[in-house]
Amino acid sequence: MKRNPFYLLAVITAILFLAACGKNNDAVEVNTLADLAESGVRIGVQLGTTGHDYAVNNFPQATIIPYDQPADAVLALLAGDVDALIMDSEPARNFVDRNAGRIRQLDELLTREGYGISFPLGSPYVALFNQALDTLRANGTLYGIMDYWIHNEPNASRYVSPPGTTHPNGTLIMGTSAGFEPFEFFEGTEIVGIDPDLARAIGDLLGYSITIMDMDFNGIIAAVQTGQVDFGMAGMTVNAERRQQVDFTQEYFLSGQSVIVPVR
Repeated sequence: MKRNPFYLLAVITAILFLAACGKNNDAVEVNTLADLAESGVRIGVQLGTTGHDYAVNNFPQATIIPYDQPADAVLALLAGDVDALIMDSEPARNFVDRNAGRIRQLDELLTREGYGISFPLGSPYVALFNQALDTLRANGTLYGIMDYWIHNEPNASRYVSPPGTTHPNGTLIMGTSAGFEPFEFFEGTEIVGIDPDLARAIGDLLGYSITIMDMDFNGIIAAVQTGQVDFGMAGMTVNAERRQQVDFTQEYFLSGQSVIVPVR
């Protein structure tokens, strides 16, 4: 049936109107680190992280929107609810790889920082874990774990306890937040990644089995302080503020805060 041209014009006008209504007029385009300082930019962060602290302290004109899990922050970016995300560089790279063509990382890092394992203040385990980390560096186990989870080396494999390994000293509970690939994330019902493998390697050296407890990242330090867990290991940046609350081992990984933005 032939349509009246005025009818077609009305339909086209309605479509254009709906499209304009759906457009996010609050969006600010972020292409450089300097753009984060613009008034009105909306920055997504994970609650309680160094990225959260950095955004609050360095971008007072921005609107900082915290999320419990980094995956929720990425969904917000994809939906246009935030203009940029600040998160650790390796998890950022994983999210970008999974959403190729939709989001991208800016080339420059906001910060450079190191991850450590946290214990209650005065814990004797810090020295023991440091000795184990020294051994795992010397025998190549630490680098093998990184090669498997980060560098995708063809000959790398997941950490496996050596034959005959026993755990006569009992079990240690590790607190983590399993939404931080490749450091800790769920593969089915199992929490896997760099930190679980490294914790098990340390436990094998010291004669402890490791049980992993998942929780919000923002609650890990409190869980360590109160004895809910024996140690916290979740890609946790060592900084002065946290050192007042818990003790840390030596740093086992160097990272930095990265910025993710939409592809436009």
